[in-house]
Amino acid sequence: MPLREPLPFRWALSLCSGSALLLILAFPYARLWLLSTGCLLPLMLSLRAQGALRGFLLGTLHGFLFQSYIMFWANFFGPPAYLFLAGYKTVLPSFFGALWGWQSRRNPVWFPLAFVSGWVGLEYIQTFGPFGVTWGMLSHAWARMPVAIQGCALLGPWLLSLLLLMVNASVYVALRPECRPQRRWWWLVTSLALLANVGYGAWRLGQDFGPGQRFTAGVVQNSMGRDVRWNPEYAQLALDKLNRLTCAAAEQGARLIVWPETAIPFRDFRRLPKLTLSVGMLGLTTHSWLIVGSIEKVGDEQEHTLNSASLISPEGGFEGRYDKQRLVPGGEYLPLEKWLRPFKIFDPVMRYVAGPESLGVFSCPSLKIRPGMLICFESMVPYLAAQRVRDGADVLVVATNDGWFGENSAIVHHFEMAIFRAVEQGRPMIQCGNTGISGLIDERGRVLRETPINQETIAVHELQARRQLTVYARVGDLLPWLACGVFLGCLAGSRGSKTLAGKD
Repeated sequence: MPLREPLPFRWALSLCSGSALLLILAFPYARLWLLSTGCLLPLMLSLRAQGALRGFLLGTLHGFLFQSYIMFWANFFGPPAYLFLAGYKTVLPSFFGALWGWQSRRNPVWFPLAFVSGWVGLEYIQTFGPFGVTWGMLSHAWARMPVAIQGCALLGPWLLSLLLLMVNASVYVALRPECRPQRRWWWLVTSLALLANVGYGAWRLGQDFGPGQRFTAGVVQNSMGRDVRWNPEYAQLALDKLNRLTCAAAEQGARLIVWPETAIPFRDFRRLPKLTLSVGMLGLTTHSWLIVGSIEKVGDEQEHTLNSASLISPEGGFEGRYDKQRLVPGGEYLPLEKWLRPFKIFDPVMRYVAGPESLGVFSCPSLKIRPGMLICFESMVPYLAAQRVRDGADVLVVATNDGWFGENSAIVHHFEMAIFRAVEQGRPMIQCGNTGISGLIDERGRVLRETPINQETIAVHELQARRQLTVYARVGDLLPWLACGVFLGCLAGSRGSKTLAGKD
């Protein structure tokens, strides 16, 4: 077989499947993070010169294998929600697979650049729309490597993905004869970029960011399982746990104490005088600011509700409420509800509605800090954290309930996304989950305290609120837009090229 011919399709399918498996193993599910430096090489080899149709099939196979595993947690909301989300997240890989297959057949020399820039663009585009999240980004595999992730303060999580893609592409050009003239440039640029990233990371970790308002924060992980959490017989037990753990955090010096998402086991707690008095008195007796999660009623005939976080002052007063704006499709609300709700299979899907486009930033005058709120799903996209910082947040808070993940390693993946938000925005991050993982992260992405999963516990640590803006906070998503432009340029440059068979 000539060297310039594509692989037989059966071999291409095998390589594509192997690439998806290696990508899965790079994530917290196996934590073989070094695989991210080569896991996409088999996919590149399988796509080369296959043409649009076969590229589409390969992109679909790779995307569905990866997404169906990494999104398996969605089964909690029922098989239809899981299959829909996995299928939806496969659409873009299918589309890009077709473009890569077509481009590499027309102009194989430009294929490495098209793949690298296209993958960055794919990751970025996947953050748009109601189902958009960064779940499964290549860069996430390196969340626990502080030196490697500091570059995200410059150009966001896309930068680390770009560097890992460049490593994959550098190995590819070493294997392909048609890319021989590019080898030195790929190896040189990739090596310099990696060295620059490590150098910047080491420099940033050693920098003094200047004065910042110090305060002690605590998280309350009450670990109420999903099987009993909303059972009325356990409601008082849940409140007793929250009160006891809050007092324990305050005794360790915490003056900002965060409860999990929907921690209060009663709907519309602000309209329950005894309950509001109890929570207010807890703030008063602990001399602490409390951020408490609850479900609030909308008051319509469909019994829709809001997923809320309320701020309680040390004087026991109610100082503000944030209603979750970015809901989980198929989990917290049902798309096309009018037509789908009558089917019993969709009964597990909850009836939340999105909150108003409010600032999402609280003020704690006695602590001189301004916490920016994110609830669960909202921490999975960079732009919501960026919006909180633009609105004046000097510390970020994630209240979540990951109990419905069960024992799935998606819990770890979700927590590690908070690490990226901290680095990107240069803000300390507080995450509190019902069953974990809860923790406190500094503005450099270093985990200061982290709780085990499914244990009733607290975590307390001193943090520094920050007001300086990172480069990424100033320039936004410049890198992925540039990557999309380069990818389109590769496609445009291939239109007039000849195919491997020598035909236009």
